[in-house]
Amino acid sequence: MRKLFVALMPLIAVAGINFGQQSAIKINNPWIRISAEGSNTALFFELVNNSDQPDTLFEAESDLAEVVEVHETYKRENDMMGMRRVKFVVIPPKSVVIFKPRDLHVMLIKLKKDMKENDKGVAILIFKNAGRIKLEAVVRNMPRMNN
Repeated sequence: MRKLFVALMPLIAVAGINFGQQSAIKINNPWIRISAEGSNTALFFELVNNSDQPDTLFEAESDLAEVVEVHETYKRENDMMGMRRVKFVVIPPKSVVIFKPRDLHVMLIKLKKDMKENDKGVAILIFKNAGRIKLEAVVRNMPRMNN
């Protein structure tokens, strides 16, 4: 059995599965904003890179919505805010990148069910080095934002 496992290790590494290894990326405080079926909401969290090397988040997946995208909020003309998809987010070494309202976030577009307070939802973040990391987020109210 050990020989089979050793023989499969290169395939496991290519698939991005962290078998028995601790990822240098940690995900703290994941939460989802309350929303209704068919509408959009967002997933927020903190990414902690404990490594001496940068890593790159380039995709997110979830069965909660028909479309899942990594987004950023940006300032448009006339002090209006907009959101747009980003191809990747670099997490520098020994740093924390916060995905929060009015900033970086994961959009959950066209929800498949209501997301009520204290419900839980699963998502997968896909990194260049750390591979696929699964998270479970709790649904909660959006905190008040001061301008």
